[in-house]
Amino acid sequence: MTPHEPELPELDIVTEYGIVTRLPTSFPIYDADLDEHLDPDLFQQGFVDAAGELDRMPCTWAHHHASRILACPPPEDDDEPSYTRGYRAAMYGHLRHGPR
Repeated sequence: MTPHEPELPELDIVTEYGIVTRLPTSFPIYDADLDEHLDPDLFQQGFVDAAGELDRMPCTWAHHHASRILACPPPEDDDEPSYTRGYRAAMYGHLRHGPR
């Protein structure tokens, strides 16, 4: 008998804005639609702002910027954690799916 490994959820979420990859920080991974602490409008604004910043930078600068942002944990006293989560999600998505 082989041990049965639990089936993990898909990390990539396809939206009208592109592919978003959820960070596997905890299991089970909670769907953003079910996350009562997430403000979807602030999350989206953070994502859009970060994507705009990355688009205005040369590719290598954008890669460095995204790496630098994700190297540090978000501030613990963050006033808008939903915005920060969206911002960081865009950075992670850029590193995972963006041009090199």
